[in-house]
Amino acid sequence: MDHCLENIDLIGNRLLGQTPSLRGEVEDEAAFIAAMDIICAPVASKVIADLGVPPFKHLLDVGGASGTWTIAWLRAYPEAAATLFDLPHVIPMAEERVTAAGVKERVRLVAGDFGTDPLPTGADLAWVSAIVHQNSREQNRRLFGAVANSLTGGGRILIRDVLMDDSRTMPVAGALFAINMLVATEAGGTFTFNELREDLEGAGFVDAVVLRHDDGMNSAVIAVKARPA
Repeated sequence: MDHCLENIDLIGNRLLGQTPSLRGEVEDEAAFIAAMDIICAPVASKVIADLGVPPFKHLLDVGGASGTWTIAWLRAYPEAAATLFDLPHVIPMAEERVTAAGVKERVRLVAGDFGTDPLPTGADLAWVSAIVHQNSREQNRRLFGAVANSLTGGGRILIRDVLMDDSRTMPVAGALFAINMLVATEAGGTFTFNELREDLEGAGFVDAVVLRHDDGMNSAVIAVKARPA
């Protein structure tokens, strides 16, 4: 089972649930983000290598947290730059980590809420990592639309998340995770490729394909922003 799937969201549900710990919500979220980094950093470089994405100029890391994936992408693509977009109180954590990783000069840090705010523009590749399972399909379509509006012409969206088969019973970890999302979120769940493709097309993307199959969170789907007719 994917360790990011097995551990991170269970940790997150506990730390970011309805009742904060004695440390308070801010410290709880800092601990959650640190846990994400510890668990995902060891697998990030392999996942990115498996994807085989062609070179890009500028990455937009939507909800990029402390920069785990931004750092991995920039190490894999040394000619690229990145914008990391996340909530205002998360940005200092990201700044600390990208500085320690030696990529700070290649990263623009932008504060905002991807659920309500316009996304930063200018990227030709958007990384939407472990987000869609938190949302309903309607919410995802709005998010994909915001991504499309932010990308340059012909830009691509790359989604990393659980990917279910058409029976919605496999992979088993994903089926169990769907129950977790049913309990822990207002409208979240796990989705099939056909569902993601439909929602991407509804938001202005075309040519969706699966780049990576995984039993957990590290499946990946890519699509291209449609050019104006």
